[in-house]
Amino acid sequence: MRILLACLLTLLALPAAAQRAAPWEGICQSPLGLAVGPGQEGAGRAAGLWAGWMRSRGIGTLRIERDLTQQTSNARATLKINLRQPEGVDEKDWRATFFAAIAYPASSGLLPAADASPILAMVHPPTPEAGITPLRVEFTPPETWWRSTWQVAVIACIPNPPSPDPTAFGITEVAVSSYYLSVGVGFGAAALLYLVIAFTALRVHGQQLDIEAAKQRDSGRRPTPAFWRALNPVVICQDAFGAASLSRFQVLLFTLTVVGVYAYVFARTGYLSGLSNTVLLLLGITLAGSTLASLAEGPALATANRVWLTATGILETRQRTPRWEDLLGAEGEVDVTRVQALAFSVFAAVALVVNGATDLENFAIPDQLNTLIGISQAVYVAGKALPREAAKRLNDEVRALRDAEQAVLRNPADEPARLDFERQRAALHGVLTDVFGERFRADRLRVLQPGTLAPA
Repeated sequence: MRILLACLLTLLALPAAAQRAAPWEGICQSPLGLAVGPGQEGAGRAAGLWAGWMRSRGIGTLRIERDLTQQTSNARATLKINLRQPEGVDEKDWRATFFAAIAYPASSGLLPAADASPILAMVHPPTPEAGITPLRVEFTPPETWWRSTWQVAVIACIPNPPSPDPTAFGITEVAVSSYYLSVGVGFGAAALLYLVIAFTALRVHGQQLDIEAAKQRDSGRRPTPAFWRALNPVVICQDAFGAASLSRFQVLLFTLTVVGVYAYVFARTGYLSGLSNTVLLLLGITLAGSTLASLAEGPALATANRVWLTATGILETRQRTPRWEDLLGAEGEVDVTRVQALAFSVFAAVALVVNGATDLENFAIPDQLNTLIGISQAVYVAGKALPREAAKRLNDEVRALRDAEQAVLRNPADEPARLDFERQRAALHGVLTDVFGERFRADRLRVLQPGTLAPA
């Protein structure tokens, strides 16, 4: 019975055995047969064996296109290396070649010294191409907080004759930047630009900030320094009416994100990266939305109503203070189109930081998300261009109060006209609070009488 069971298991294992590759296939083993990857147990010993094998060979015969070698912006040190197919190696054998790589400080010389402490690197992808083969070599050097120079050796295991043993190697010298320094440069560039914008906002909105400080002193509070208030994004993104603009906030968000990521990539790689079509599209959508929103946006009040409200002192002439709720609300209501536009803009900005930093030139987000951001911008701009219900209601109620005032002035003894004036005056309180907030003087409206004006 045991013999039959063993035969059955052997038959079942034959298909798997036929498909299983040779133990060394896909692995370039070190001279003593070690086949480990970076970070695995024995990686240091394997790198040392590779270094000893290179010293015994003395001369590298693999040709690396040094002018085309460059560092990528990945968090881990990743190099793009172009390897030329050796002369005399059949194309079939070359396509079946597997690679290993080690890195060691350039100060140890062309070949790794006995005390060089090489680092085992990972090679992607291990699939050579005829002519020039592009490889990606990853390793984790010690953090130096500055650029450091390394020798990177690529070892080839050409399977002719069939063997996992190394056949040839090539060496190239590369300068590896500090990851933490590159991150600091990215954050620093975005912060510097933001400080410049905040200083400009301080100069442009200085009077508004001084009035806010005076209000804080009048209420017994210690006034916040003007520059600290100028750092508030809603102060930077406010429009001519003193309301924080969502479209301007989106432009600020994407501009700072792209500048920070671009500076990080430049510090990490040493060259100016191209911008993907997705990045250009995101910037274009937000810039177009901001421009069209500025053109479409108009005052909530008709000119005659605004003049009457300011002349009677009901509405202060000073610019209102922008608030965070301005980004999502207008005229006393939450605008769901703004909520949608802001939410997906934040998603796109986070994706740009997380994914764009590693490959800014090829960064892409799903076309559906791009379309959704574009639709949100279009609806947001259209909402500003179309007459708003709150603005229409406000103008109608102010006009009704003005008409009631004129009726009382024509016949001061008309009691029904005076009652109608008081009724219209009371009804106007809620809508003015919703639209103008702190600029609305409720005390002036309560004591308003027909024909009275605000004191000079």
